[in-house]
Amino acid sequence: MDLTSPSALIPAISICLLLFGYGMRARKWAPYCMLAGAFGLLGVLLYRVSVAIG
Repeated sequence: MDLTSPSALIPAISICLLLFGYGMRARKWAPYCMLAGAFGLLGVLLYRVSVAIG
């Protein structure tokens, strides 16, 4: 597994954003951080499904 490929880096960064935002949830900007992580994971999911379909 190539850890420098975008298909491995983007989910890792998205999970880190989710965890970081959750850890800092008392801050004003934390929901935006978690939202960016969630959209990153959603994008990866859609990409992998589209590659699997066709």
